[in-house]
Formats: sequence, structure tokens, C-alpha cells
Amino acid sequence: MSQRDPFGLVNDKYKRKLFVDTGMEFMELKARIIEPYSSPSPQPQVKEIRIINAPSHFHQMGVSSYRAILNVLFKDKQSYHDYLMFVGWTHKFYDEKGNIYFGVVESIKADSVFYHQGDATIDQKGYKVELTMTLIKKDGYDNKGVMEYQDLQTTDGKDHWAKPAVMEMTNLGLVVVSELDGTPIIYFRPEDFITRAEFVTFLMRTKRLLERIIRE
Repeated sequence: MSQRDPFGLVNDKYKRKLFVDTGMEFMELKARIIEPYSSPSPQPQVKEIRIINAPSHFHQMGVSSYRAILNVLFKDKQSYHDYLMFVGWTHKFYDEKGNIYFGVVESIKADSVFYHQGDATIDQKGYKVELTMTLIKKDGYDNKGVMEYQDLQTTDGKDHWAKPAVMEMTNLGLVVVSELDGTPIIYFRPEDFITRAEFVTFLMRTKRLLERIIRE
């Protein structure tokens, strides 16, 4: 199970994406992630991360911290300067294994480069930018209890008797909260029957959660 696809496999490959918080939304960078690339690796020496313009609960200790080096190519000066307005804000990174990270840029190094796009005879000027980042995984960033299913209340306005258990399992990642395309699932359907496929999938998520807890 990956964070980007609850039904994905361990060996699945995903497109790397980098977003930056603009104050209103996470905007995908108008740039391409290129080689060399250093995937997020645990940093046991990092004791605490504090991020500006992030929720107050965004902090994680010890081995939950990761470090990654990303090289990105901006196709022109304008897109590079647009990014510089938000470089100190919170970033979101999707890696090739389906993991989602939040973090900040520790250092930035930019060089102007020439590259071919479309017509190989024309050199175009862009900017190659190396970003050194400190990250934590999405499950260490999320505010617990934010997800609310619209059908976990009875007709008289009272909470469904199973709501506390449903919300706890949701916060643990055992209950899917979005479709594969990212569309939120707003109905839990608490009175519906579970299928054999759903039951087996739930057991697999539980197994992976236990394995992760044991490793940590």
C-alpha cells in the first residue's frame, strides 16, 4: 500500500512531483525533476523540524525526518522567479514509490543552462536548480480527525454509534479516504455489507500497519 494509491503494490513506479504552498493551495512547480536525484533517506540526527506557514502540529522527532536532493529544470526565467516567491514556504513531494512528504528547502543552488525543447537546433535558456530538502512523511503531518464522513450521523443529528471506531481506523490509514484520482470519499456507508475483496484489502492494510509499528 502506498500513500498515493491504497491498492498499489510495493514495486509500482510513480511520477515524481513537487508542489509548493502558495498560501491558498499547493501549486505544482512549473519545472521538471531531472537527474541527478537523491530519494528521501532517513536522517536520525535530525531531532525536530519547524516549518513556517504550516499547522502548529507539524513536528516530528528522530527517524521520521528525511533528506532529499532534487534537481529541477525551469524552462524560463519567469517560472523560476515565480517559484522564488514561495521557496521558503512548505513543500509537498510525491516520490517514485508512491510516498507523500511535506517539508522545507534547506538550501538552493541555481545555474542558468541552455537546453533543447522541440527544435534541436535552437538553444533555450533555462534554470537548473538544486534543492536540498528536509521532509517528513505525510502520515506524520496530517491533522488527526480532519476527515468527516457525511453519513456518520443519524437522522436526529446524533453521531452514529460506530463513528469513534471509524474515525480511529481512518486516522490510522486503514480506511481509504480518497479515490485513486484524489477525489475525497465523503460517504462511509456504515450500514452496507462488506465484500470479500474489501475484507481482504482491510486485512492487508492492517498487516502493513503492524509491520511498520514493529519496525519503528
